[in-house]
Amino acid sequence: MSTPNSLKTRVLRINRFIAGFIVLGGLFLSLALLAPIPARITPPTPLNDPVTVWVIGYPVTPLFYHNSLMLPDESGEWREYSFGDRAVYANNQGRLINLAQAVLYPTPAVFGRQTFDSTQWQQRQQRSRDGGQRLRLHVERSRVRALLDQLEQRYHAAEVTPQYNPKVDLYFVPDERYYAGWQTCNHIVARWLRQLDCQIRGWVFSGQFKLN
Repeated sequence: MSTPNSLKTRVLRINRFIAGFIVLGGLFLSLALLAPIPARITPPTPLNDPVTVWVIGYPVTPLFYHNSLMLPDESGEWREYSFGDRAVYANNQGRLINLAQAVLYPTPAVFGRQTFDSTQWQQRQQRSRDGGQRLRLHVERSRVRALLDQLEQRYHAAEVTPQYNPKVDLYFVPDERYYAGWQTCNHIVARWLRQLDCQIRGWVFSGQFKLN
């Protein structure tokens, strides 16, 4: 049977844990939102069969970009792939509490996809010019093919009807991975770029990528 002293001790421990979590979370969020350190991308060289890919960034806050990867397929079309928090990215719940939750602890994630012909791709580029960022890289064609195959398998593995969000013009499916401050859209794009033999240096979190 618990005594008053043991209950008091337990309450104190819980309060300390909560206070510590809030402090750590606040520090992490402050660093994440107020100290964006650009991540430098170095494309591979030399290349035997080069092909162009794009990193497209859309501003979420003045200091944070949400990045997608654009890959060309064999038919000449372009495919955009993107990873994000379900509430924020797929359901447009962009309040501060939603952004904080997505950063501070694991939340359900979605995997987005869209296909463009050349005209639609030009329109997509125009959208990223409005306060966003566009980075053009040259990589090996064989690596693009391999990554395309992997991402297509990942997208179709969900085996559900995709959810379309007209605000971002992407079709979303649930992703097996979670979203968190240490596994954001920008971390995933950086991972894909490494699969294309690019080198990434710097803090990826803010999504402010720069080309070397």
